[in-house]
Amino acid sequence: MNHLSLKSLAFYGIAIGSVSLLFKVVTAYGETNLKAAPAIAGSYRFDAKSLPECLKSDSLVLTIEQSGVYLRGSLRSGIGEGEGEKTEEKPPLAGKWENQGLSLSGVVPNLPNCSGSPVTGKNSFVKLRGIVEKDRLKGKISLRDRAAASDFTAVREATAKVQKKEQH
Repeated sequence: MNHLSLKSLAFYGIAIGSVSLLFKVVTAYGETNLKAAPAIAGSYRFDAKSLPECLKSDSLVLTIEQSGVYLRGSLRSGIGEGEGEKTEEKPPLAGKWENQGLSLSGVVPNLPNCSGSPVTGKNSFVKLRGIVEKDRLKGKISLRDRAAASDFTAVREATAKVQKKEQH
């Protein structure tokens, strides 16, 4: 009673070899072509000189939350330091990391010097597109759906946790 025949051994050998080869091909493809999105979450302070007219007097901070390639963010006036600590439950900007750049858009409440929509009065539609180079975010911002975009530069702010670790 021989349970192992030449046909069975050949079948299992080919099956195991095929699975091993397929695993090697998929692994090689993944290592060369699939890259995780860089970690860009954090707060970025805008250079006021590069902002559109109504925002030139403000100190703006863009806070980005990241989950893989999906981004959420909030744009707020950074005038008061204590004011910057409170965050909205659901950030008003949503977007994605694509082709080595980010895009965020949404209705931002309470940009004090910008006229919002006639209906809401205080809300402005904001569209951001940019790239992250080390600790700088460079790109274009527009405040209305079809408005001309203005170039901007924002610098990433050091977090309190990183500063505390460096002091110890």
